[in-house]
Amino acid sequence: MSDRPDIIAGPPLSVIDATAHVVAEQARQLRRNGRKARREGDTEAVHDMRVAVRRLRSALRAVDEHVAAPRAVRRGLRRIAKRLGRVRDQDVMIELLASLPLPAAGDAERGRLERLVQRLRRRRARTQRDLRRALQRRRYRRLLHRLDDVADDPRARHSGFTLASRVLAETSESLGEAVAASAGMRATNPDPAALHALRIGFKRLRYALDFHASACGLAYDVERRMAHEMQDVLGAIHDRDLLLAWLAAGRKPFAGPWPALTARLGVERMRLRRRFRRLRAEWTRRTRPE
Repeated sequence: MSDRPDIIAGPPLSVIDATAHVVAEQARQLRRNGRKARREGDTEAVHDMRVAVRRLRSALRAVDEHVAAPRAVRRGLRRIAKRLGRVRDQDVMIELLASLPLPAAGDAERGRLERLVQRLRRRRARTQRDLRRALQRRRYRRLLHRLDDVADDPRARHSGFTLASRVLAETSESLGEAVAASAGMRATNPDPAALHALRIGFKRLRYALDFHASACGLAYDVERRMAHEMQDVLGAIHDRDLLLAWLAAGRKPFAGPWPALTARLGVERMRLRRRFRRLRAEWTRRTRPE
């Protein structure tokens, strides 16, 4: 990325203090939303928990050369991320299917589509119960206590003051370079696998930039906004690619045929692809070295 970050607030911060700040804040988010997520149907709380876990994992990766996070914390975050992901992915798919307007030619599919959504909602309810049990277990409470320990006293890998803004700027630059070099940015018509990899790249970059801003009072404001937009549009493309693949495979509960639904998803996918190409061109212009 070509622009230097804008200073928005705060004195210089060490990487240890920055780590303490972000871990404490995201642990609070986990606790606050965990109480809501245990109540069946609270989709936003599940989403917010998932974002908090992603931010924690991204922050710990960013400072790994300087801060030694306990292995149990990393394993615990990975484990709860999978639990949250299973519920959230079903929420996204249900919302997508329930909101798709079928053309007049799709009358014969509407009843089947409603039954499909109902089956997915029952499956989601079972996954939600699994999540609720996981959030009530001692293992999860231990993870929260270990996060508190990291926030209270991050373990430095070496002595001396290391400027957090320098470490996070280097991390952001490295992630930005990886995005620029990816097949999803370079290919004229990237395939679904390349777009999925690019989505992960933008997701990691976005959370690194968020950490940079919240912990250090520094921000690449335009790049943060654009990375968020790219993550969103690539996520929407991925959801439709995934659903199209499930419909084509025809396994339960997606047994077909689904001609009207497939056609509608294809139209939406083309629209999202056009938006992605516009954002990609804008991102390239914005971040191209001078």
